[in-house]
Amino acid sequence: MFCVKSKNTKRDNNLSSKYFTMQKTQPVDHYSSNIISLDSRIKKIKKQIFYLSLFRLFTFVGFVAFIALFIFHRQAAFFLILSFSCLLSFIYVIKRDLILADELKFLSKRRLLNENEIGYLNHNYIDQEDGAEYAVINPYLSADFDLFGIGSLYQYLNRCFTKNGKDQFTDSLCRFELDEDVILKKQEAIKELSEKNEFVQNFQAHAMLISETGKELANLQAWLDEPVAKLRFLQVSSIVCPLISLSWLAVVVFGPFTLGSLFLPILLNMFIVDANKKLINKSHTHLGNSSSVLKKYTALIKLTENESFESPHLNSIKQKLSNQDIKASLVLKSLFKLLNTFDLRYNWIVSLTLNALFLFDVQILFRLIKWKEIYKRFIPTWFTALAEIEPLMSYAVFAYNNQSEVNYPEALDSDFYLHAQDMGHPLLASSVRVNNSVEYGGMPCVNIITGANMAGKSTFLRTIATNLILAMNGAPVCAKVFRFTPCQILSSIKIQDSLSNNESYFYAELVRIKEIIENVEKQPKTLVILDEILRGTNTKDKQLGSLGLLDKLISLNAVVMIATHDLMIGELENKYPKYVNNHCFEVELTNDQLIFDYKLKKGISQKLNASFLMKKMAIMD
Repeated sequence: MFCVKSKNTKRDNNLSSKYFTMQKTQPVDHYSSNIISLDSRIKKIKKQIFYLSLFRLFTFVGFVAFIALFIFHRQAAFFLILSFSCLLSFIYVIKRDLILADELKFLSKRRLLNENEIGYLNHNYIDQEDGAEYAVINPYLSADFDLFGIGSLYQYLNRCFTKNGKDQFTDSLCRFELDEDVILKKQEAIKELSEKNEFVQNFQAHAMLISETGKELANLQAWLDEPVAKLRFLQVSSIVCPLISLSWLAVVVFGPFTLGSLFLPILLNMFIVDANKKLINKSHTHLGNSSSVLKKYTALIKLTENESFESPHLNSIKQKLSNQDIKASLVLKSLFKLLNTFDLRYNWIVSLTLNALFLFDVQILFRLIKWKEIYKRFIPTWFTALAEIEPLMSYAVFAYNNQSEVNYPEALDSDFYLHAQDMGHPLLASSVRVNNSVEYGGMPCVNIITGANMAGKSTFLRTIATNLILAMNGAPVCAKVFRFTPCQILSSIKIQDSLSNNESYFYAELVRIKEIIENVEKQPKTLVILDEILRGTNTKDKQLGSLGLLDKLISLNAVVMIATHDLMIGELENKYPKYVNNHCFEVELTNDQLIFDYKLKKGISQKLNASFLMKKMAIMD
């Protein structure tokens, strides 16, 4: 009936056998088992932290006691050694305590992840981030298909925790991939990640620990974009001036110079620091307080570097983290260590002493500029790579959680074609979801959906659009079979009037329809989804306008899905029998009750329910 072909048929057929096998453990059992295991590890670490705190107290008391004995006892050397041993033990315990505290935070985040996933499995995710701020990116698509906001696709799918990752995931929902090969590569990556639960959760837990305001990476980029200046002067100063200070100090200690003469090299050092104060402060402003965020990003990069992948797409992302034998994790580690040292400036006593003797700020500034000079060009690529992998993980978790209800679609290189078998809306729980099957193809192609109020027309349109959005991102869809042609999606469903722009609902709808026509003229392979258009006018005008619009779209070879109460629109099939199809959702009246089966049927709807409902609610007699 329809001429379609897939450029990747062999790869499609071998995808599962080549890379992946189905998980045997049910998701809810897997997450519950994880929580039990994590609880045991968390309990063990808390116990270790408790005993370490006691040992820390013991070593501190020992240090103070042995210092006192060193002062008052004759065997001074022995007590000095013991006090020094207690001090070293105290420092070790503090470092070990910090390591365990970080591990405890990490395991607590992993436990929270598993708790959240059980909530997602029960469709209880209303408290998760809803991404409402992203709705402005594509307001029509967002409003028409519930992409953002409470109960949205974003809220259900998103597992991104970094700012860049969320932005990338948002972009994937709002902009469509039309290249079949790219879609297939993403499918392979998502399938592989859906089998790597441990890696995915470790990555997500580390990402959750990144408490970024969104300014840290922007400040880093601003610093990277600044031109390198005074490099030679800083290099010479950072070497020569400390040598002068140390030499002068040696002469003061062992030679004839007085302590007061040390004022001269100190004055020189402070003069050089002050001369570079503007540059030093600017760098510290851009980079200050960023070390902890960079440290956590480094953990994400190192985790990715150490993971083995089979899919080409994941390996291409991983390769971005290594440039000319330069490992991103090691380079960033050197940066956040420098920034940690730079933050000693916050302690004015330490800062003053180190600057006076060793030109501390200039030393760090030179090393930072040198670091920037070498690695500047790699940084954007590394953070882009991390941002690319997070959306894939979001879709992979969706695939894993719904493994018994979803399947991977087949992208086709053809004129528009859509074949969906047992397709449902992924935001509806399987217990209430009603699936339908469709097959549309060709250009032009108009599919008219008629039916009574609340019969399921709008939900059906959203089901098609939502599954297409998933499919074009390489994600599995809520259908037994799903073959499709990648396409743009334009819609007119939830039109808003604007009092501030003195714009009525009807005028706003006309503006949107004009935009749709202009886009279809530029990109014919576009799916146009319309729901009860021209509601702001009378019945006659609405019929004439709707038929005129469909005539126009047919002349442009457009693909249209339109839901309407107006049964006259369905008669367009008589005018264009090759291009127009009619389907409907019917309602049954049984024992004075309306029964909705939400099943798509062939033909034009014959039953209405508005007057019955109004009588039932005592609105009319």
